[in-house]
Amino acid sequence: MTRRLQVTLYVVAAYLAIFGILFLFAPGVFEQIIQSKLADPTLTLLYGQYTLTFAVVAFMAAREKEAATKLSLTILILTGGNVLMFGYLLVSGMERFSQAGPPAVVNFILTVLLFLFRRK
Repeated sequence: MTRRLQVTLYVVAAYLAIFGILFLFAPGVFEQIIQSKLADPTLTLLYGQYTLTFAVVAFMAAREKEAATKLSLTILILTGGNVLMFGYLLVSGMERFSQAGPPAVVNFILTVLLFLFRRK
C-alpha cells in the first residue's frame, strides 16, 4: 500500500466518521448543514450507523497492509456509489446543489484519489 493511498483512506475514515456522528447524535446540526429536513428518524439512525461502519472499514484498510487491497476496494465502491446517488439527486432535481452538491464533489474527489492510488 502506498503512503498516498493510506492517507486517502484516513481522510475517508474521518469524513465518514464526522457525518456518521452527526447523523446519530446531532441530526439537527446535520439538517442545518444540508439545509434540508431529514424525513425519517429511523432511517437517519440507520444511515448514521452505516456511515460509521464504513468509517471503521476505511480506518482498518489504512492500518492493515494485508487487508488493504480488499478493504480499499470496498471504500472505493462506497464513495463511487455515493457519487452516483448524489449525482442522481442533482440531475433529477430532487435536491438543490447546496444540499447534494458538496457531498457529490467530496465523494468524487475521494473516488478519483482512491482509484489512482490503488493502481500503484
